[in-house]
Amino acid sequence: MTKKNKKLKLTSLLLFFAFIGLTAWTGFKFVSKTYNKVTETLRPRTGDEIYDALFDKRKTDCIKILNFQDQVVPKIDYAIWLHFETCPDELKRILSLHDFKTEIVSTKGWNTDGPLANENWFKPETLGDSILVFTYNKDEYGNGQYIYSSIDSTKVFLKDILD
Repeated sequence: MTKKNKKLKLTSLLLFFAFIGLTAWTGFKFVSKTYNKVTETLRPRTGDEIYDALFDKRKTDCIKILNFQDQVVPKIDYAIWLHFETCPDELKRILSLHDFKTEIVSTKGWNTDGPLANENWFKPETLGDSILVFTYNKDEYGNGQYIYSSIDSTKVFLKDILD
């Protein structure tokens, strides 16, 4: 009877450790996959990812993102800011996505002391003495897109507000 008890105890102990090992492995896999998904979700977007999210997939390879700041927390970061080079056909495609109002504006005396003043790169006045300004207002609260383009449509600053 003692041999049977020893075999039963050994089998029970072996099954118990197998169960513990399987539970630990399953827990590890679950935590690992959850961690990877969370870190991927919280990873900052690149300038190209922001561009594609705003304007759909690009049809040409003439876009070069020079600088950007993403809207991470909507009420604190009230806008997405982009500075990029493009070709005139791509700018036409972007402008065809919404009903933009267009005007030619003189940049003489512009004051761009805004949220990015300390970063010193969002400066539409660097596009020339006169620039094209395209405005699309989604609603009466100021949400929309503001595109500042050089006259030849090759250099662009964009402010996309969604608060």
